Amino acid sequence: MLFTWCMLGGLILLFLPQGLTGKIQLGFERIFRWPLSVGRDFALATTSEQKLRDTVPRIEYERLENYLNNLDATRWRELERYKKLYGLYTDPVWEGTDFALAKVITANVEGELTIDYSRNVALVKGQFVLNNNCVIGKISDASAGTAHVKLFTDQKSAIRVQIGKLNFPMLLMGKGDGSAMIPYVSTEHEIKTGDIVFASDAGTRFLDAPVMIGKVVQCVKSRTNPLVWDITVEPACDIEKLVDVAVIIKKPQE
Repeated sequence: MLFTWCMLGGLILLFLPQGLTGKIQLGFERIFRWPLSVGRDFALATTSEQKLRDTVPRIEYERLENYLNNLDATRWRELERYKKLYGLYTDPVWEGTDFALAKVITANVEGELTIDYSRNVALVKGQFVLNNNCVIGKISDASAGTAHVKLFTDQKSAIRVQIGKLNFPMLLMGKGDGSAMIPYVSTEHEIKTGDIVFASDAGTRFLDAPVMIGKVVQCVKSRTNPLVWDITVEPACDIEKLVDVAVIIKKPQE
């Protein structure tokens, strides 16, 4: 019955004059104008969003998005590098000094580091290398953005130093076991465990002022010569955990 009545209603509407059916349509739209307008707005919003998405192909959108993410990561990395260098530049000790920040590639805590640095920087043999504001060694050779750092703990390393306020040169020699020694220091000088050791090549073309290099961890009279100390020095930073270092580049005098 329902199907029959619907069929009859459809036939009546089909054969009614066009003017009358138009009035019926307008009446229907007036009655249901609010839900119809909401549906139209939703349809328009969906269509606009679809057109906006299709403005750039999806693959191109993803490529640009990935590029932006990589650029953002690079920006943060450079910001961290700037903060480290800025901390060095604000220290009065380094007035008139420049630095080259380098990443540690490989590390042999007993003797040598391999570092990666910008090719725009000219590194040369003998330049001092810092980490956490203390000297860890010197550049032994450099070429095409890669350099070797001979740690002061290396058996072939020899760096002029001074202990605390004792204002005379001593020689710090690597032992090859992660530490170094200072030989031939008279027992007339008072030296004790915990004393600070400074690299003292001040006035040379590589260093302007004494810079901390380590601490005395043992000071006993020599077994072979009781008139001199056997002094053992260890690094002031954890070389095993090095991620990056700063190479001191002394600016030429004007």
